[in-house]
Amino acid sequence: MGTHDTMTVIDRREMSDPTTDALIEAAASDGFSLVQYETPTDHPVWEWRRGDEPGPQFVTRWVALIWMEEWLGRVA
Repeated sequence: MGTHDTMTVIDRREMSDPTTDALIEAAASDGFSLVQYETPTDHPVWEWRRGDEPGPQFVTRWVALIWMEEWLGRVA
């Protein structure tokens, strides 16, 4: 592994919005957390993480939020 092989997790909770906050809280109550990190090639990626399971990854936060909204709707 080279020096660029580690992930850097970035907390993006500062982007507060009541609708988004409610969605993130609903996801959290189901065990998910939304994190952003940079890949070894320095590309930002958003990922819904749930425990040790691999999570779906998205290029934008907006798409990640839409995916979670639809996922929560399917399992409700």
